[in-house]
Amino acid sequence: MTELEEKIRKREARVAVLGLGYVGLPTAALIAEEGFRVVGLDIKKEIVDRVNSGKIEIREPGLPELVRKVVNRGLLRATTSSYEALSKSNIILVIVQTPLKKDKSPDLGPLIGACEEVTRYISRDTLVIIESTLPPGAMDEVIRPVLESGGLRAGSDFYLAYSPERAIPTRTLEEIKGNPRLIGGINRKSAEAAGEFYRSFVDGELFLEDLKTVEMVKLIENTYRDVNIALANEIARLCEGIGVDAIKAIELANKHPRVHIHRPGAGVGGHCIPKDPYFLIHKASDLDIRLEVIEAARRINETMPLHVVQMVEKALKSVNKRPEECKIAILGVAYKGDTDDVRGTPAETIIKKLMVSRAFVYSHDPFVKQDFGGKFSNNLEEVLDSSDCVVVVTDHSLYKTLDPRDLAKNLDRPCVLVDARRILNPGEVEKQGLTYFGVGYKGA
Repeated sequence: MTELEEKIRKREARVAVLGLGYVGLPTAALIAEEGFRVVGLDIKKEIVDRVNSGKIEIREPGLPELVRKVVNRGLLRATTSSYEALSKSNIILVIVQTPLKKDKSPDLGPLIGACEEVTRYISRDTLVIIESTLPPGAMDEVIRPVLESGGLRAGSDFYLAYSPERAIPTRTLEEIKGNPRLIGGINRKSAEAAGEFYRSFVDGELFLEDLKTVEMVKLIENTYRDVNIALANEIARLCEGIGVDAIKAIELANKHPRVHIHRPGAGVGGHCIPKDPYFLIHKASDLDIRLEVIEAARRINETMPLHVVQMVEKALKSVNKRPEECKIAILGVAYKGDTDDVRGTPAETIIKKLMVSRAFVYSHDPFVKQDFGGKFSNNLEEVLDSSDCVVVVTDHSLYKTLDPRDLAKNLDRPCVLVDARRILNPGEVEKQGLTYFGVGYKGA
């Protein structure tokens, strides 16, 4: 057993987590819960202050209570100081975003910057783990050279591993803890050191593989989901044309034991699914390979918000109204139900395009505090009042449980409802005298 592995088993290893966002903070809290002393590093002072006060704003079931508990026990604290976080750490996790540039190529700038900070303080026998999503080959070609620029060598002087996060909002804690974990090491002893560490707070099975395989697997997972959603969206648009309810058709198709088609909707949001396929597309382009299916899926999903806007225009025309004369209520700004996450949300495109048509756009969301133009409120009655058109963009539980009778009370008649998430019953809505349009619905 190495000295580091012994420290891990005795919970004596000091841990630094770079990035206290939607994944970094839950990860830091779970590690601290197991008895490790954890320091979280973030460039935003307001995030650091909230963590240290035990009062966080990320909406994630169980997370506020867990953060409060480990902060009060003195096991988790946050800082903006790289020296304070890194100088005495035995294990360093880097969990910062890897977004896309305007040309859809990977932007590794934030990650490289974080790794440059690590290089300033890294010492022998430190375990460095990258959890940020990477394009294939980036660990060897980009991250390793940065970390070795201080003179120490990965695999001999310090351990270096890659283990991409697998978690979704509303289930982040249980997924970090319970999901199988992929671990790629710069060499075998790096992978084993990382495996020893993850074993201390992860219940899911651990798979130790080579770096490039792990890089690919993470991207394959989200690309599969993107392609599947694109198939559902394409089916939905065809069903609208031929007069079939796509949701019913997909549910029946999924009765087949080897078929599992996702649901159609307003588009794909979040930080991962709209981005990760481009990591593959960019790498393939470098190799002069065309990923036609993956590229097509991205195009389809990126056009769905525009399809919803066209559906709004069609719905209003059906009752002899024009967008520039109408109040349009947008239900949902977050990209996913029951979260406050607006990264990549289809609502942004829908709101901005409707505003171009000079409609009065009034948005509602029970959890977020921002909008992309027009007017915004957390008061649902105020947003719905005198609306000519209601557009369901996010599948929040609040909207799923709306009684169509209550929904219809104060709308401006004739009124149309465009259900981009298919969470309301068309028949019940139309009983209230509203015209129902929905993605993949035969009435559209």
